[in-house]
Amino acid sequence: MGIMIWIRGARLKTLPLAIAPVLIGTSLAWHDAGERRVAVAVLCGFVALLLQIAANFANDYSDGIRGTDAGRAIADEQLSRGPARLVASGVNPKKVLVAAGICALAACLCGLAVIALTGYWWFILVGIACLAACWCYVGGKHPYGYHYLGEIFVFIFFGLVATCGTMFALSGTITPDGLLGGSAAGLVAVAVLCVNNLRDIESDGNHGKHTWMTAMGLRNGTIFTIAILIISALIALRHLLQSSIYAANGIPLIAIIAILCAAQIAASYAIARKTYRRALPLCSLDSLTVAAIFVLSTMLA
Repeated sequence: MGIMIWIRGARLKTLPLAIAPVLIGTSLAWHDAGERRVAVAVLCGFVALLLQIAANFANDYSDGIRGTDAGRAIADEQLSRGPARLVASGVNPKKVLVAAGICALAACLCGLAVIALTGYWWFILVGIACLAACWCYVGGKHPYGYHYLGEIFVFIFFGLVATCGTMFALSGTITPDGLLGGSAAGLVAVAVLCVNNLRDIESDGNHGKHTWMTAMGLRNGTIFTIAILIISALIALRHLLQSSIYAANGIPLIAIIAILCAAQIAASYAIARKTYRRALPLCSLDSLTVAAIFVLSTMLA
């Protein structure tokens, strides 16, 4: 299987969720950032990416040894409801755990570089909290992802922490727009998790994994997932309409809104049709369209 199985295990289709909040935080802080803003922004991006890959490997390990990912082997991928997993495909669980540790260590090194450039040593506490959240999602004796808390923590860490952390690293402040931007990114991340849990709603119930989708059921969970995607888009549009681009750049404004609406419609349609293989990457890409609103608002202002 070679390197390709590890690339699959990293779940590249979900990685836009790590990039989007960093882009939002960077765009909001760019004009107030110092001369090292490029280096700090790039390092924040690497921290987010590496932590997400570490979390993906750690989740694969923990769910794999619990049996939650049974039937998710590479050989059975076309028959499976979701993408293949490493442990379910026969990879030694210890190797998957080591891969998670290596990615987490690399994220820590990038984080230390951010601290060295900014002088914000208390970011170490944020890093520890992020590492704990990555592991405890489905790892340990009492994983919070099995007890209705996964969606909350995803919103906090993939939304608020990533966006506001990047913004503070660059400018030393967090604004209301930063909180709204983090909320928009966090809602898309929650939507991706909900799509994943809608797909696995039956197997999660059988393995005692309690999520918002197992509590809501398929119909209500589908409505909820589409609703939070729409809310994330409305937050982004609010930011766009309040920026100076609204008054000075009519054609770019229309183009940006059209792209956002197209991404929203495509993702929502896939969720409604229960075509989760398409919905997952579409929702992940939707996070980039939301981020693009913030980035282009800054560039064209």
